[in-house]
Amino acid sequence: MDVYLYKLKFKGPVHFGDTGIDLENVKEYVNSDTLFSAIINAVNIYFGSEEAGKLIQKFLQKPPFLLSSLFIFNKDLYFLPKPMDDSFISEEIKRTKGKELKKLKWLEKNDFIKWQRQDILNVEDIEMMQKKQSDYGEAFTKEIRPRVSLDRITQQSSIYHCGYIYFNQKAGLYGLVAFYDTNFIEKFKNILILLGQTGLGGEKTYGCGMFDVVFEQADSIFQEILKTKTDNYTLLSLYHPAPEELTTFPNNLIAYDIIRKKGWVTSGRNSLPLKRKSVGFITEGSVLKKNLKGCLVDVTPESIPDDILSHRVYRYGYAFTAPLWEA
Repeated sequence: MDVYLYKLKFKGPVHFGDTGIDLENVKEYVNSDTLFSAIINAVNIYFGSEEAGKLIQKFLQKPPFLLSSLFIFNKDLYFLPKPMDDSFISEEIKRTKGKELKKLKWLEKNDFIKWQRQDILNVEDIEMMQKKQSDYGEAFTKEIRPRVSLDRITQQSSIYHCGYIYFNQKAGLYGLVAFYDTNFIEKFKNILILLGQTGLGGEKTYGCGMFDVVFEQADSIFQEILKTKTDNYTLLSLYHPAPEELTTFPNNLIAYDIIRKKGWVTSGRNSLPLKRKSVGFITEGSVLKKNLKGCLVDVTPESIPDDILSHRVYRYGYAFTAPLWEA
């Protein structure tokens, strides 16, 4: 298993939509299901729908690689979601630093190892983790822009707002990818380069989401995070249970959160007036007793004519955990 780290340096603003009604709701990171869908659409655009279908079939049978979600880096600091299990922290620390612990959402990778190993944390450790939250916040700024739309018939105008994220010059997003089939390493690199030219996220018509990508092998710290055996497993991606896991996975959840994803169907460059099925995921940072696998989940709308949509629609729900499972 070869693990690579890749960094996305964005050329302008990005729009990563968050749960809500309006376009002004945005977040600064990208879930693994969104990233996978963008990759499939890039394959569709540049290599055709047949190649995109072949790649999906490989994932339906046995994934050639696993994707983490995309997280923030700022200079030489790489942030990961804080594991939700804090049962190993002493009651005294929880009394004195309870508010700070609740505010912690992201951990720098060296702090993540401490939490993952469930090392004994003292007040100084918590304070240092809290200080690094400012480095996370300084990586980006959020902007809300007013927009005007015109009614096609009456030409009446209405105002709405759209949110954008700007990363600073030394910051961006990074992801981890674990290859179980090394033949896909170069293919994956080429697809990401092409995706950078198309754009990741929404509002691509306005030039959002384009990026340059840098690949490198995961350093010793990430290798330790992903390969050190621990009693529990922390999700670094979204997870949806495979059919054979549906009855057993609730018993393997220690601390977790759930997110429900829904939205419109996109096929290649075409945004279709079709809503995909709503589906739930276990979120990043959730802690598991055992390493669960996950699957691609079918979210194809019901009763759609072939002349509108000629293929099934899937969302990525394979578990990328720390440590990783072996194929």
